[in-house]
Amino acid sequence: MAQGTKDYTVPALEKAILILNALSDEELSIGDLHTQLKLPKTTTFVILNTLEQYEIIRKTPSGKYQLGSGVLRWGNRYLSSMDMVQTARPHLQNFVEGTPYTAHLAVLIGDKPVYCDKVEGSGFVRFATSIGQGQPLYRSSVGKALALGMTPEEIKRALPKEMNDTPSKGARSLEKFLEDIEFVREHGFSIEDEEFEEGIRCIGAPIRNSSGNVVASMSITALSKDLPAVKFMKIGEQIKETAALISRDLGYMDDRLETDRSLQADAT
Repeated sequence: MAQGTKDYTVPALEKAILILNALSDEELSIGDLHTQLKLPKTTTFVILNTLEQYEIIRKTPSGKYQLGSGVLRWGNRYLSSMDMVQTARPHLQNFVEGTPYTAHLAVLIGDKPVYCDKVEGSGFVRFATSIGQGQPLYRSSVGKALALGMTPEEIKRALPKEMNDTPSKGARSLEKFLEDIEFVREHGFSIEDEEFEEGIRCIGAPIRNSSGNVVASMSITALSKDLPAVKFMKIGEQIKETAALISRDLGYMDDRLETDRSLQADAT
């Protein structure tokens, strides 16, 4: 039950929710539900019959019940009503509160990462970035994180022509970018170490939707003195965790996140 709600319940509705939760895990017969949930068979039959009429569940040829298309409609409407910025903003605010960092949220528009939100921390420095501003894919932490969700063909098409054609410096830049993407794949976060502007560093992480696709990225921007290289791994892990929380709120189910939390709980 959600926190902060009053302890008023409708018994029949509670039983229906118990049944739907059980069916979300596996197909079950009336007998299975009666045994697992300790519900009277008559009550179970009436609730199942009602849910079936509204296509919330359906009966399989084997006589068991499973979730129906009505649940999918609810799920799609819920997912479509989500707003990326509204979902991510509280997490960005929590991350930068009391720090000299500035947080950014970015999405891929065409072949370019574009900022769709910006949250400033408590530092005196204000970075000259703005919502709607594009960033280079291969020289920004948000770009490197977004590139994790791109195919090799999409990456090559998105890069400047000279990176694909020039055999010397351009080829090295492409090689470095591919190494950066592999770093994101392995560690879960990206690093931009004064590649775009001297004296400024960024660390980012990919954000996934309910299908597991990379749909956005977040990052923090800081002066190099406020983000020394020795902190890259520690801050990177924190950013990865924040991006995972945003992904979870967007419907992404990451078993590794739950496992990490369980391990942390066991260690305390």
